[in-house]
Amino acid sequence: MRSNFRFVMHPEDEAEFIAEILLDPEVVFINGPRWQSECPETHRNINEIDSYCIIWSPKDIPVLTAKYIETCNDWYCNSEFATIQFLRSSLFSDRILIEGSIAICTTEKGEKSSNEAFAKPVEKRYKTLRRFLKKTCFNSVISWENTKAPKSPATSVRSANPSKPDASVWIGPKALKWLQADMSRCVKQFPQGFVEGKFINTQEG
Repeated sequence: MRSNFRFVMHPEDEAEFIAEILLDPEVVFINGPRWQSECPETHRNINEIDSYCIIWSPKDIPVLTAKYIETCNDWYCNSEFATIQFLRSSLFSDRILIEGSIAICTTEKGEKSSNEAFAKPVEKRYKTLRRFLKKTCFNSVISWENTKAPKSPATSVRSANPSKPDASVWIGPKALKWLQADMSRCVKQFPQGFVEGKFINTQEG
């Protein structure tokens, strides 16, 4: 299974999502895929984790292995097939929320998993979290605009600017209220990016 689920969360949305993840007492967080030792430090407190989080349960796979990268003098996880990648959404400023995602890759594209015994429980966990987000969040409520390009309708060679409502990005309820409260607020995929996601007021007109 290969899947990526995009979302935008206000810190209050993330707190509810973390609570859902931690309903399983075995689940822990790891601060990214690069570690200072062969065995990673694990946490149950998301405040001890930076923007790149790994969600792991020893019930799914007892031990995560890592490869030493001599040029970087650290260890890189090579058991990512048994984990969920969690890129955290965050408030970058008083007007910008950064997009986040959860992702899974238990198989290479077009191939069956060679780690099926480990893949099944991770895939089940991922699907459970994705269902929770779809149940609590909203899609097709923002459109994207390149602020460095002129506004234009879609043509055969060019996408519309701003875009049509994006159904692939799910907005948390607190994040949605935050966007609605000030129309100068926006979503970005990267803090320095020129492309901004703005709330669509479907009640206008």
